Amino acid sequence: MMFNSCSKVKRLTSEFSALPKHRRTEMGSMETMIAMKVVGFSFQFIAGKLERMLAEEAAMLAGVEDDVRYMVDELKSMTSFLKAMSTRHNLDDQLQNWVQEVKEAAYDAEDLIDEFSCHLGSIPYDQRRVKGFFKHFLRSIKSMKARHDIASDLKKLKVHVEEEVRKRHDRYSLLNEATSSGIATSLEMAGTYSDPRIIGHFVEEAQLVGINESRHTLIEWVLDKNRLVLTVISLVGFGGLGKTTLAKTVYDDPIIVGGHFQPRAWISVSQNYNIKELRKKIIRQISVNEQQIRDVIGCQDARLNTEQLLNMMDETQLMETIRDHLQGKRYLLVFDDVWRTEAWEGLSTALPPGKEGSRVIVTTRIEEVANTSCSGNHQFIFKVSPLSPELSWELFCRRVFEAPDYSCPPELENVGREILQKGNGLPLAIVTIAGLLASRPDKKLEEWKDLRDHLRLEIETNDKLLKIHQILVLSYNDLPYHLKPCFLFLGTFPEDFEIHRKRLMRRWIAEGIVSGEGGLPAEKVAERYFNQLVNRSLVQPSQFDDSGTVKSCRVHDMMLDVILSISSKENFAVILNEHTTIPPQHQKIRRLSWHGGNSGVVPDPYLSRLRSFTAFGVDVQPPIDYRKQRQLRAIDLEGCRALHYLHPKCFSKSFLLKYLSLRNTGLSELPDSIGDLQNLEFLDIRGTQIYYKLPKTIVKLQKLVYLLASNYLKVPKRIEKLKRLVTFGIAYVENVQSLQEIGELVDLQKLGIGFRQHDDLSLRMQEISALFSKLIGSLRSLKIFSWPNSGLKTALDQVASPPLMLCKLGIHFKLGELPPWFASLNHVVKISLSNTLLQLEDLQVLRNLPALVNLILGYRSFVHYDLVFDRGGFTQLKFLEISWYNVSFKEGAVRSLEILKIFFVTGVRSVNGIEHLHRLREVHIKTRDEEIIEMVKNISASHSNRLKCFATQH
Repeated sequence: MMFNSCSKVKRLTSEFSALPKHRRTEMGSMETMIAMKVVGFSFQFIAGKLERMLAEEAAMLAGVEDDVRYMVDELKSMTSFLKAMSTRHNLDDQLQNWVQEVKEAAYDAEDLIDEFSCHLGSIPYDQRRVKGFFKHFLRSIKSMKARHDIASDLKKLKVHVEEEVRKRHDRYSLLNEATSSGIATSLEMAGTYSDPRIIGHFVEEAQLVGINESRHTLIEWVLDKNRLVLTVISLVGFGGLGKTTLAKTVYDDPIIVGGHFQPRAWISVSQNYNIKELRKKIIRQISVNEQQIRDVIGCQDARLNTEQLLNMMDETQLMETIRDHLQGKRYLLVFDDVWRTEAWEGLSTALPPGKEGSRVIVTTRIEEVANTSCSGNHQFIFKVSPLSPELSWELFCRRVFEAPDYSCPPELENVGREILQKGNGLPLAIVTIAGLLASRPDKKLEEWKDLRDHLRLEIETNDKLLKIHQILVLSYNDLPYHLKPCFLFLGTFPEDFEIHRKRLMRRWIAEGIVSGEGGLPAEKVAERYFNQLVNRSLVQPSQFDDSGTVKSCRVHDMMLDVILSISSKENFAVILNEHTTIPPQHQKIRRLSWHGGNSGVVPDPYLSRLRSFTAFGVDVQPPIDYRKQRQLRAIDLEGCRALHYLHPKCFSKSFLLKYLSLRNTGLSELPDSIGDLQNLEFLDIRGTQIYYKLPKTIVKLQKLVYLLASNYLKVPKRIEKLKRLVTFGIAYVENVQSLQEIGELVDLQKLGIGFRQHDDLSLRMQEISALFSKLIGSLRSLKIFSWPNSGLKTALDQVASPPLMLCKLGIHFKLGELPPWFASLNHVVKISLSNTLLQLEDLQVLRNLPALVNLILGYRSFVHYDLVFDRGGFTQLKFLEISWYNVSFKEGAVRSLEILKIFFVTGVRSVNGIEHLHRLREVHIKTRDEEIIEMVKNISASHSNRLKCFATQH
């Protein structure tokens, strides 16, 4: 297979080289440029796998090392070529087909490498008995055969291409030369698409709706007479939100135009900027005297006009001219559509600080640009948000229907609102779609329904709607090489789906989209990539964790359409729902995402190279037979409640599988074939009916890193064999051996541990203390569950020292009082307590913990039902959740608190002192008592921070 794939690559590359130069440079499409980037990424990743194979499996590659090294060099050369090609926008149909074939060849080559690597790494489960000996012998035979196969393929490949070795450098150099000379650069291609600076002004109509409050805030910042130092105001948000329009309404406000600022300048920066040209624009707009320019460059030749003089100036002279002219003046500059911190830094060096009350407004999609430009003054970062549904409808009607009432006929309203939902509060989309409907004077219901049903296709093909696609795809095109497949992967999730950060990152890693680099583990790299997507406003944060890190996010519907459009053309992923039909060109589906419905089973030939299967249906059995899919890296069935049974041998051939999520399914047991998943790293069975029993074969998963469960799991014998385990929950301990074996998991960072009802743990104090001692350097998160009167309290009191780096701690059984070592938890940021029956004195222990950020006091965490928070203490506490207690806050209590959640039951009905929490931003209240809800709402409305109040009657 590798021979066929790589020879195909050679043939295709040669065919491209043979094309006439004008054919390689004239015709084409943007989608193929994207394909080049995806393909280049694939080759780069495969080359890395081969290099690791050389390093880690050298002994097993005896006789073929040179051939593998040759493959690495060849793949690197192809990657360099494809990277160079990625800047090219114009490619014809022949080249598009070539790119698609190259990508498929890259995937096939990777499949072979992974399969071979797994054969080499096969480790027998038990070599101690006769049966184990024969298993080992048979596996050795298979590994020898695999070695022979790959050696044969590599040697055939080497013979095939060796005659081209001398030509490789010339071949790729020639093509790269064509790229640099005959293929337009991204700067030269800027005119191919609508200029984003012009498109930004397209949403001018948005100023009619929902902009007044934002404009008023910004004008207050701009005209603040008490702030005389130069102040930068950044408008940041998703593409198409109307940042440019908002800045324009401020810039053109009569008070500002009337002379408050002299001079003013509006500079459109965009992705393809040139600092020298931008500085010239500033000089033109601030009306620098021509004689001043002559004096700077020392040229008094009267024959030269201003433009000629500007062209003679170097960057330093341009910068000095701007600074000299603005010095001592109150100026207003707008830098619109800034994509790079380097662009801001290049522009800001020309600005004199001064104390005249000058202002600079920056609009950007990139949070890093906003943070850098407002360095030291982050209170002037203005995050532009989508319009509310009400304002969206008002804007839509004002654009479609006639003055003065702009009323929508009743028969069109439902369809109109359905169309509007697609815009999801994005002014650009609302105004553009409304403009199309306004251009159809008859306002026919059937026409509106047709647009509703085919809006995605219309956005891609209709000239009047194409600008939506263009302005959003700019963000995709601006992504660095490594982020593009990460972003495309978001398209596997359904519309408006809340995507959890950890789930997304682990999927990236499992499928090889993200790997470790530069000494950083894959998890850290994936986290960095996710943060970059957030920073670029490409995903919308929806939840945050204790430290303020984004916990989950959503993708805007319009951006999801862009992702799905690109993904479909590149065969990155196939979405299967009730409307889907599998097109003929998808001969090999690599990623399949099933969104429920009755769309039927995909024929087996389409799935021969399936790498991942994700299911989001909750009421239908997923339509995949895993026994036939040898190339699967990830199976994600989270939320499939209809899944109650797995075939005993369903995983017997999925030896490449790294990720298996059965979370929130109806399963009650795992099949023994789970032990065949020799490369499994992530197993999630939270929210299932799997209690206590795990298959004995679970201990064969020696690459397992995460074992997640919400029910007690009986600790299997020989659990210490899972040396790479980092997360284990919830481990049900029934004997001393279980404690000892868990203690051998020296890399364990997160542990949930439970003890049974009739086990007197006071007799096992030594083993429990030893467990903490063994994990003292690794454990970061610990949850403890136990039945009452188990003696665990006595055992915990005897623990000499808790794990040194413990950050999160949950205790869910009767303590009566906190163990002595609790006061030494200097690194703990989150504590969760329930059924602990503590005394009020223990609240004083908690208040003195220096790093505590999040505190959850659940049901029966304290004996008394009245909790009083006094002045001082809890210096870092930002999140507080309390259930079933009367609560009072004194003046000066919990000074850093930002989010308060209080859940009441009948008979518990008081909360006092919310007005004393001066940093509070949100209050969440859940109770059956309407009076309590009304009281908290009134307090929130009158609070100095105008609190957000979330009230639920329960």
